[in-house]
Amino acid sequence: MKEINIGKATELTSPNPLVLICTKKEDGSANLAPVSFVSYLSFNPVMVGFAMGKAAYSGEAVKKNGKAVIVVPGESLREAAISCGTCSGRDTDKAAKFGVELVELQGSDIKIPADSKLAFAATLNKTIEIGDHFLYVCNIDKIYADESKDGLFAWNGYAKAAPAREK
Repeated sequence: MKEINIGKATELTSPNPLVLICTKKEDGSANLAPVSFVSYLSFNPVMVGFAMGKAAYSGEAVKKNGKAVIVVPGESLREAAISCGTCSGRDTDKAAKFGVELVELQGSDIKIPADSKLAFAATLNKTIEIGDHFLYVCNIDKIYADESKDGLFAWNGYAKAAPAREK
């Protein structure tokens, strides 16, 4: 074995889960941020955690509003999901810029992509500083799914998004 860096490790462990953290901006519109640092944390209570860089605008929105919707994007969002990570939602309407159709989610005031396989309506439980990131620990209020859709995963160290299919 040889010593490698974390970037290479993410390539070697691909595919990785890919989600869009959907938050509500101050103007009421939705912000979409791709994240692969995400994990189930507990079955009882149902909890999920995700980590974002400390300067992330979506992280600010989660802390301010105490709510997010964690979405597994559908296959039609291959390019858009990765592209949403190329700019900040602070000054960009990412859904408009990358052609993402948004829809209402029952019981939430945060819009999500129409092509979503899974959506977790979440309430922030706690935020933990972890190195150069914050870990957002969330209680899951409701889970919605469209099992007919293929969800996206991050491949090659987050270089591309594509479904993971058994061969």
